[in-house]
Amino acid sequence: MKIPHISILKSLFLTLFILIESPAFAQAEVVINPRAITVNGTRGESITRTVTLRTNEKINNLKIVTSDLLSADNNSILPAEAIKLTSSPTQVIPQELISLPVKFNLQAASSGEFTGEIVLTYEAGEKTIPVIIRLKDPWPLPLIALLFGIIIGMAVSAYSSQGKLSDEVTVNLENLRIQIDSDKVEARSFWSRADMYLTVAKQARDAKQITDAQTALNNAKEVWNKWIYQRSNWYIQFGYYDRLRNRLNQDDLRDTSALYIQALDRDLEQYLQNSPVLSTPSELQQLLDKLSQKINTYLQLKTQLEKLKDLISVLDQPEQRYEWEDKASELTQRLYMLFPSQETEIQTLQTDINTSIEKLRGLGAQVSEVFKSVDGSPEVGLVIQAPSVWNKDSLQVPFLVKRWRAVASLWQTANGRLRLFYLSSYLISFTVFAGSGFNQLYWTKPTFGANGWGDYFALLALGFGAEATRNVVTQVARKADESTS
Repeated sequence: MKIPHISILKSLFLTLFILIESPAFAQAEVVINPRAITVNGTRGESITRTVTLRTNEKINNLKIVTSDLLSADNNSILPAEAIKLTSSPTQVIPQELISLPVKFNLQAASSGEFTGEIVLTYEAGEKTIPVIIRLKDPWPLPLIALLFGIIIGMAVSAYSSQGKLSDEVTVNLENLRIQIDSDKVEARSFWSRADMYLTVAKQARDAKQITDAQTALNNAKEVWNKWIYQRSNWYIQFGYYDRLRNRLNQDDLRDTSALYIQALDRDLEQYLQNSPVLSTPSELQQLLDKLSQKINTYLQLKTQLEKLKDLISVLDQPEQRYEWEDKASELTQRLYMLFPSQETEIQTLQTDINTSIEKLRGLGAQVSEVFKSVDGSPEVGLVIQAPSVWNKDSLQVPFLVKRWRAVASLWQTANGRLRLFYLSSYLISFTVFAGSGFNQLYWTKPTFGANGWGDYFALLALGFGAEATRNVVTQVARKADESTS
């Protein structure tokens, strides 16, 4: 008996349907929400996330397996022990919603981003849940770094506006003091004037009057530079002064009470003290030349009076001699009352003395025509040749070299705080511009602290920039403008 083909096919389809519907061949559909776990937290926290699970078929032998989470550079891990599930059922009934609390213990974790997965295994298969954890340092230490940067910025600003200027004045005072003290004897009035300005600068600095101190210091530099640039020429004129001083101190002029000589003595000393005010040594030479001529004029008048007295002494008749002695005394008194500025009176006195001499000669008085001065010279008056002034160009090179060495020596004795300030000003000003705000650097950066000191230095630069950027960059720009002008 033959079996129909249609009956055989029906039997096969029925058997296949029964096998598919049996539990051994059924595939459970597992739905997990959320599909991935992302945690943004702070080191030291303990964070819990809930995962829901639903299936359309019964699940047996459900297991949840955790593994180490790795950082982006694979240099650090978040151990599997830090991830715990508080409850984990082994069976799941179809269409039942299961909650799986996942606890992340971040007490010993380091800052950074860690990635891994949680694996759910069961009889018919497995499911994976991607895990991303981003950790940053707690907020107190970053805030301290920010405040510390602000304090540094305020300190630099205060030093820049007050302390730096005071230190600059102090350093310049010390260096200029060393320079002038080494040349105290030869510089004479230049040293006295520079020393006066330095004393004023020091007093102004101590009184916190920095502007006045800088002005006095600049005046001292100007005076000392004038001496340095033409030192040899000034030295020649000081020698000229010494010769005039020695002549005024000789017995024939020192013992006199003449107002003329007293005025010349004051003028000579004033010329020396006012040398720093003159533009060039030639101006001092001209003043000394005029004073030398006035000394000669006085000596000529005095010599003529001595000649007149000698002529009177040889007169035979006592009455004539007494009369002319009175005349000589009157002329002598006029000489003692003269001032160098009374040129008309001087000329009149000289004429009267010469007239008296001629009258005495007419009376027959004859004396030697040679009248020696007190110092033994047969010349009438003081003949002092004005010293020549050297060409400035011939002395320019060696003194410029010396000046360059003096400037170079400033670096050896300069205050360390100034060098540190200028160096740090340039370096920090560029770093400050990288900061964009505490919000960007900390709150919106979930892995703050993963870079160690780099993250904290960014906050430090931000704090510094709050005050220092405006001040330091402005000063650097101003100094650049001054150097190019």
